[in-house]
Amino acid sequence: MELPPSDWYTDPKYWEANRSFIWSEKRIEMSEAAAAGIAKLLEMEPGESILDLACGFGRHSLALSQQGYSVTGIDLNPGFIQEASRKAMDMKLDARFLCADMRDFVEPDGFKNIIIMYNSFGYFQDPKDDNKVLENCFMSLKPGGKLLLQNVTREYIIANRSSRHSRYWHEEDNGTIRLEETTANDDWTWNTTRWIILRGYERQEYSYGMRIYGTSEYCDLLASVGFSNLQTYGGISGIPYDKEKHHLTLLAQKPKGAN
Repeated sequence: MELPPSDWYTDPKYWEANRSFIWSEKRIEMSEAAAAGIAKLLEMEPGESILDLACGFGRHSLALSQQGYSVTGIDLNPGFIQEASRKAMDMKLDARFLCADMRDFVEPDGFKNIIIMYNSFGYFQDPKDDNKVLENCFMSLKPGGKLLLQNVTREYIIANRSSRHSRYWHEEDNGTIRLEETTANDDWTWNTTRWIILRGYERQEYSYGMRIYGTSEYCDLLASVGFSNLQTYGGISGIPYDKEKHHLTLLAQKPKGAN
């Protein structure tokens, strides 16, 4: 299986070309309700601090700020950070947006809550980098603070794909045709996706990859860096988790006595 470029997520052309597909209008319209669900699941109090890791253009961050929380958004894409900052200014919101790598960003005891939403974890080909991200989250949380991580799992992928290799095509409202080819490696620990985008006579091709973890592996990862009180859900609504039907929504806590 051919791997994508190790830094595929740093290519602004990838995000620009695929933005409307990754974040549909319907998904964006749901941002306010999603933010309310996040706050409810985290049991947030008015004014509490929250860090949105891989915040993108601020879909959740801006909505959380509108709802009265103290928000910091972090993303590696400078264009997204500029867009989120501009929107916050236009909306007169006191939200902070910073361009930074989640493998490097740490503000010790800086936040009561941290969120990593919508499959924004596992981009790195070295699994040690994933561990580093969670270590940073643990250090950046106040004692007793909570981490909310949402991602697809190995159990879900295997249950919903007939084989390691799949192909399908999708036609968008504007006539753009997207061809998708997805391949998992032999032990289902890595997934590579190739997109071919056809717009009239124009053809663009991109590939991206994500590490695949099982539910128990996510729990073990979080526990290994110090998190406790792990709880699994089938969504931010808090519904019971069925590993073959739902993407994982995982809630973890930094112990109150932790440094």
